[in-house]
Amino acid sequence: MAKYPKINYIGNKLKLVDWIISNMPVKKGTVVDLFCGGSSVSYGLKKLGFKVIANDCLFSNYVLSKAIIENNSEILERSVFDIHITDDEANKKYDEISRHLTKVLYYDYEVKELSRLIKISEKLLGYKKYLFLSLIRRAMIRKLPYSRMNVPWNQIQKLRDEDYSYKKYGRKRAYHNLTFENLMKADLENYNLSIFDNKSNSVSYHTDCFELVKQLDKTDIIYLDPPYPKTMNKYADFYGIYDKIFNKEIDYSDFSQNENFLDNFVKLINLCITKTDYIVISLNNKTQPTVNELKDAIKHLGTTTIVEKEHQYKVTNKQNKNTTIEQLLILNTKK
Repeated sequence: MAKYPKINYIGNKLKLVDWIISNMPVKKGTVVDLFCGGSSVSYGLKKLGFKVIANDCLFSNYVLSKAIIENNSEILERSVFDIHITDDEANKKYDEISRHLTKVLYYDYEVKELSRLIKISEKLLGYKKYLFLSLIRRAMIRKLPYSRMNVPWNQIQKLRDEDYSYKKYGRKRAYHNLTFENLMKADLENYNLSIFDNKSNSVSYHTDCFELVKQLDKTDIIYLDPPYPKTMNKYADFYGIYDKIFNKEIDYSDFSQNENFLDNFVKLINLCITKTDYIVISLNNKTQPTVNELKDAIKHLGTTTIVEKEHQYKVTNKQNKNTTIEQLLILNTKK
């Protein structure tokens, strides 16, 4: 049976997917996952037979949704790693990406290896390309302490020292020092096994949330899980260098930085209700605005329901001692 692959994504809703979907107000049809992130909710919806419209402003997330949400059948052969790349091709790519990576996230010899792998991706077509790009994404994050791309270089060097890591944390974390190719090959089968067809023709987008909603036809549910202020919401910092090295950065509405979050989010909800009768919003008791503040801001648009569940997140393999109350705010505008 198809299974969601390991991806490393801060804020992933993987352990909450079943609860989220069980509280969806419709049990079949089309769901728009407007801030799909690591695609765990999109994947759960796809497994239950929904047509999913997945969107994210980060290319690093888009390649994943293309690979495992939109893709229904294509898998990746191990032989792709043997595609010949000339020294000139690899060196040209190295010149393009080195300033973003060398002694910023990785050692020089590692960036040279990554350059060759990126050139391989450019020779692939269709969903095979997106699977390969997803494996590159996973390997890049896997090699980094704390699984994010905004750790200072001096800290990366220190934490990738296996003796230091063992003395400080009791673990050597040797996977940080494996090659990109070794890490990609180790995950290849899991990514291939995640591919399945639910006959719904799901689609993926890489665009601003407002722009996508404007393009939508009528849909059954729009699911919103934006990067709330005062949370670990720096996704562009965590993963944005990936977008840079592929020249895929786009302009988008940045909710994570916006002091007028509530006003802008309500504007988005007002746009969404022109395309659906049901909006399902994920948040928790630590987000700002609070669930009650958001409820008060949109209650004139229809009937609102709040569903809650206790949950504990893990950060860098350590259980958070403080229990979070996960919340769903469901807006029903159906007349």
